[in-house]
Amino acid sequence: MSRIHASKWVTALLAVLFLSWGTTSASAAKKWRDYLNCRLIPHAANDGDSFHVKPGNIKTRTYLFRLYFVDTPEADSSLPERLQEQADYFGIANIADVIKVGKEAAKFTEQFLKENFTVHSRLSDALGRSAKDRDYAMVLNAAGEDLGFELVRNGLARVHGMGTDLGDLKAYNGRSADAWWRRLRQAELAAKQAKRGAWAYAGAPVSRLDALMAPRQVDEQDVVTTRPIYLYPMDPANTRPLGTLNAGVTVRVLKGATPDKAHIRFTTSSGQTYEGLVRFIDLGI
Repeated sequence: MSRIHASKWVTALLAVLFLSWGTTSASAAKKWRDYLNCRLIPHAANDGDSFHVKPGNIKTRTYLFRLYFVDTPEADSSLPERLQEQADYFGIANIADVIKVGKEAAKFTEQFLKENFTVHSRLSDALGRSAKDRDYAMVLNAAGEDLGFELVRNGLARVHGMGTDLGDLKAYNGRSADAWWRRLRQAELAAKQAKRGAWAYAGAPVSRLDALMAPRQVDEQDVVTTRPIYLYPMDPANTRPLGTLNAGVTVRVLKGATPDKAHIRFTTSSGQTYEGLVRFIDLGI
């Protein structure tokens, strides 16, 4: 097989794999379930964005929920790679400060949910290290305030992870996933400017090399792909593409991830949201 034909075959295979991945994920979308008059169950594994819950309207079981859209720093040192990723996001040099913020986030969530609260979940698997099933959710306190939004607004979480369409939830005023991402980004910018939470520990690159390798700055914007382009994993060190995005796909450019790649997000027709990296040159920006 010639090199050209082999390249075309690999591209076609990646496109098929990516199409299959997207279709499978899309078909997994479920209707919202409402859990009312919930109370937080004390547990050693609870943290800022993942916690055990006992709903008041379901008497027979408890749940472990994980927030959509946001990620709070780890509260211990058991996941060093994830801690480093979080440190890089906030621009924190000392990992101990990341853990400190993680503990602050856990305390914030515990206080935020001290009274009965409401959980909306599609029961989509959020994985995790616990043997107990963990599902993605949106969580509102007794005052109707969203937990994820308040964590971001106070600098205790990064805007990151799995998103979903909120159009069917009255409490979110029919917002799409993109609209909620934008609202979170605005809250994040305010927290950053006010140096709240993790942003109080943030610093600029400390060397010329760090400055040269710093992510390219780019305005948040929508871009429609004009041709098939590669989608890469969120880890910049992994240079093997996940698959191919076809022409005509609208992607949301969130920020620069590396000097040559942008962090993007796109939503499927079923409302499931995915993130990855794409080259600036492929986006035409």
